[in-house]
Amino acid sequence: MNQPSPSEVRRPWALVAVLTVAMTINFFDRGNLAVAAPVLAPELNLSPWSLGLLLSAFYWTYAVCQIGAGWLVDRIDVRWVYTAGFIVWSLATLAMGVVDTFAGLLCLRLILGLGESVAYPASSRILVAAFPENRRGLANSLIDLGARLGPALGTLCGGLLVAGMGWRGLFLLSGGAGLLWLVPWMFLAPGVPTPSAARLGGNQPGWAALLGKRAVWGTCGGLCGANFARYFL
Repeated sequence: MNQPSPSEVRRPWALVAVLTVAMTINFFDRGNLAVAAPVLAPELNLSPWSLGLLLSAFYWTYAVCQIGAGWLVDRIDVRWVYTAGFIVWSLATLAMGVVDTFAGLLCLRLILGLGESVAYPASSRILVAAFPENRRGLANSLIDLGARLGPALGTLCGGLLVAGMGWRGLFLLSGGAGLLWLVPWMFLAPGVPTPSAARLGGNQPGWAALLGKRAVWGTCGGLCGANFARYFL
């Protein structure tokens, strides 16, 4: 089964808008704990070490599961992979508003990382189906805009929500409201077919070929340095 041509995907720019909103929610939700920490940590008697562990736990599963997410979206209808990931991370965010133990928060942060790991692989998979190569740069940049809006809105609106509703209200509202995104998503998401076994075979570069390219290592190193500065600060 061949991948659909870009012309077969209905309303591609509306789809990009929905994916941009999803990325905004993604980054909003992952930053909730940092915004709530000044109020949450004293209430739950969390030490600086415990809080640091909670803040970093998200990235343990997020980093590892991105590899699995990329494998899945190449083999399973990406609409359902993204739907499942979005539900998992929204419910994990929602549940953080009701737990009151370090262990509970730690488990939910790990689950949050697992769910959010699908966002970039799924978005990339969809853009390949929805746009010709000479228009993917603009579509990618718009989706990545969500990764910048999320922290900005999360810090501003999240702080206001904590001040007005408490830290539990922040998690409950962002997790519950985020699920509303699924309504337009199910209408606009393309049913990208699973590639054939032949297509997944010898025509695709293997791990050895990828790891042997300087561009791959340069990209990884650049992102590592940029993300360290962004998240540490």
